[in-house]
Amino acid sequence: MTPPLTRRDLLAAAAVAPLVANAACESPATTASPTPAKPEPPRVPRHVVILVADDQSRTDMGCYGNRDCHTPNIDALAASGARFDCGYAVVGVCKPSRSAMYTGLYPHNNGAVGFVPVREDVATWCELLRSDVCATGMIGKLNVKPLAKFRFEKWVAPKKVGDARDGDEIALALREMIAGFEGRRMALVVNLKDPHRPFREPLRDADPNTPIPHDPAQVALPPKFADTPETRAELAQYYDFVWRLDRTVGSVLAVLEQTGLAQDTLVVLTSDNGQSFPFAKTTLYEQGINVPFLVRWPGVVAPGTTSRALVSLLDFLPTALDAFGLEAPTALDGRSLLPLLRGEVAQVRERFVGEHTEHLSGKPNPSRSIRDARFKYIRNYPAAEDFANNVLEFSMTWKSWIRAARTDAALRARMQKLMQRPPEELYDLDADPWEQRDLAEQPEHAETLARLRGELDRWMRESGDPLSAG
Repeated sequence: MTPPLTRRDLLAAAAVAPLVANAACESPATTASPTPAKPEPPRVPRHVVILVADDQSRTDMGCYGNRDCHTPNIDALAASGARFDCGYAVVGVCKPSRSAMYTGLYPHNNGAVGFVPVREDVATWCELLRSDVCATGMIGKLNVKPLAKFRFEKWVAPKKVGDARDGDEIALALREMIAGFEGRRMALVVNLKDPHRPFREPLRDADPNTPIPHDPAQVALPPKFADTPETRAELAQYYDFVWRLDRTVGSVLAVLEQTGLAQDTLVVLTSDNGQSFPFAKTTLYEQGINVPFLVRWPGVVAPGTTSRALVSLLDFLPTALDAFGLEAPTALDGRSLLPLLRGEVAQVRERFVGEHTEHLSGKPNPSRSIRDARFKYIRNYPAAEDFANNVLEFSMTWKSWIRAARTDAALRARMQKLMQRPPEELYDLDADPWEQRDLAEQPEHAETLARLRGELDRWMRESGDPLSAG
């Protein structure tokens, strides 16, 4: 007689049953469970191409809402990818801005606080993007020093492409550069001289739908501008050269299409700093450092995307390193934009700091700024003399304002504030994007002022800014 099953027998059988079942199902060639598939690695672009305009503010393109700017090629680029509304140069001056772009570091961390070289111990774009991984090429002005640290594998100097203003010559140089790299991965920078001063020969176009040259009487003046004939004339000329910039951008994009590179290339269009008008270039106002920032990455960035994420020229080198699987030997101030573009993160920073120390004209007039999603705080340090720069000294616009200010008290006050800057300024960029209403002395904004003041102090200390209080 078979003894009855006890509870212990049932538990023991249950524990063994899965192992038995697995053994019965195994084939002679299979002795283990299938290994789960590894996740796909994050997508990266094969090539990176950065187009850099010269002295252009974000507001000066059709895709950013300027109806006076005829920019069909740039607008098409924006429609095919992402338009960032909060893209920033770290400083509103060309050479320190480009030095920051090619090092991923703020001026006080790379040494190029003005028109001086980056430090010898700072790694640069050309040194970090190794030739065994990718080819580095540049078309147009370099505008950084020392030359030994910026040896692009191929460099086409401005004089070979019509001072980097001739779209046909730039397109030809790009085509030859691509062919010369013979299928290698590439990190290319195309520096376009337009719409930098001087505003040279008048431009004309056979297309009756193209408003070239612009009519000075018809252009809409920015809110801070005084309405003088000279202002209108120079602004119209500036818009003419924005139009030529657009034609050159169209020629460059056509080369990428014709060579079959467009579908696997990350293209960025930006500017080194803002327009060369008062309250713009050489300042930390929005017109000085808030620059166009358009990104196209087919198959990754959805067409027609708009973003208010805070991005910067500082981010180009970290992004390129990420794209090519390389790392910097020390930490950079910029961030890779690839996770943001792939939709893995919503932002790469919560605050952005602007930094100005010196420029070519006059003695240094240092300033720092910090902005969050809504407010912007500017700190102006005591200076030995009134604020001065090339824009104020050599433009017809500023000279005409001096004459107009004799009878226009409001204009005179605006100009004096630019030249004899207050210690602190605060602006609500949502309500006042042209920074016309300084809130620094309004009691209802005292808390915001104190918060941003403290955040800037902390950033300066942590980043080693020599102007930090401690």
